[in-house]
Amino acid sequence: MAGLAAAGIVLSSQTVTDFLREGPVRVIDLEGERLRVLLGLGTALATMAALACFWVRPGPRIAVLGAVALGGGLFLIHGLLLPAVGLFAAAVATDFATHISRAQLRSASPRRYPIAWFAFGSVGVAAVVGLIWATVWLATPLFDSGTELNEALGFQVEGLEQPEDVQRSAILAVTAALATPSEQESSAAPSQSSAATVEASAPAVEATGSATEAQPSESAAPGSASGGQGLLIASGSLQGADAFHTGSGEVLLVQGPDGEVILRFQDYEVRNGPGLRIYLSPDPGGDVRADGAISLGPIKATSGFVNYDVPAGVDPSIFRSVIIYCEPFGVVFATAVIG
Repeated sequence: MAGLAAAGIVLSSQTVTDFLREGPVRVIDLEGERLRVLLGLGTALATMAALACFWVRPGPRIAVLGAVALGGGLFLIHGLLLPAVGLFAAAVATDFATHISRAQLRSASPRRYPIAWFAFGSVGVAAVVGLIWATVWLATPLFDSGTELNEALGFQVEGLEQPEDVQRSAILAVTAALATPSEQESSAAPSQSSAATVEASAPAVEATGSATEAQPSESAAPGSASGGQGLLIASGSLQGADAFHTGSGEVLLVQGPDGEVILRFQDYEVRNGPGLRIYLSPDPGGDVRADGAISLGPIKATSGFVNYDVPAGVDPSIFRSVIIYCEPFGVVFATAVIG
C-alpha cells in the first residue's frame, strides 16, 4: 500500500514528477507527462512485483528478486519509496526469523563470521545514510525559499529604471560610508541635498538584504565610475524549466561607462536548489556545455535585483542565453533567451 500510494502521488502531480528529475532518473531523457506516467506506473509495477515475490513463498532467491524490483522503484522515485522498502525488509526479516532454527542462527552468527557481518553491515548502513542524506538535500528547497538581495548598478542605462527602494538603499549606503563620525552623530539620516549629491557622484554600490536593510558594496571604491551612461547589450525574460523548477523576472546584459560588463537580474525569482550556478551561453537553447559558455559563479540570491560581473576580455555579444543551473545534478532550473 505504501508503494502504491507513492505511485499515486507521482501520477497525480506534475510538480512532484519534475522535482524527482533531480534524482537518479535524470539519466532518462524524458520530460513532462511522459516522465510522470513512466515514474508512476513504473513504481506501481515495482511494488507489485515485490509483493508478488513475498506472497509466493519467501526464500533467498525470491527475496533477491523482490529487492531488485524495489531497487528499480528507488531508481525512479528514490525517497518516496523508502516506506515501502522498509516494510518489505521488515516482512522478509520476520518471515525468515520464523523459519530459521537456533542451530542455523548459531552457525551463521557474527562470532563465526565477524568480517562478513562487518562488511555487509557497513555497506548497508552506508547505503541507508547516503540515501537519506541525498533525499534530505533534494527536499531542502521545498522548505527553504532562499535569500533576497537588492543591488544597484551605480550608473544609468537608457530605458532602464531602477525601483525607488533600490535607489534609496544605494543612496543611504553611500552616504553612511562617506559620512565623517561627527556627521554621523549629528544626523541619523542623510538630508535631501546630500542624497542628491550622492546620487550624482557616488561610486557603484551594492545594497544587500531586503529593501529596508542595506550595506555598502565591497567592490565600491572612491573614484570608481558613477553617474555615467551605460549601454544595454541584450535582455530577455527568465523562464522556469518546468512545474517545479520555476523562475521569473528580467535578465539584462549591460556595459558600464568604464567598459565593465554586468549580467543583471531585475526583479527576479527562482526556485532554490543545491549547487546553483549562473551561466552565459552562445546557445539559445541554454546548453551550459556549448563552446564559449562561461560560468559566472555560484548564485548570490534567489530573488531581488542581483548583479554578476562578466570576466574582462569576453565578447558579450556572442551570448544568446542565461542559465541557472544545478551543478551537482545537471538540472536546468531556469533560462532566459537574450538578444
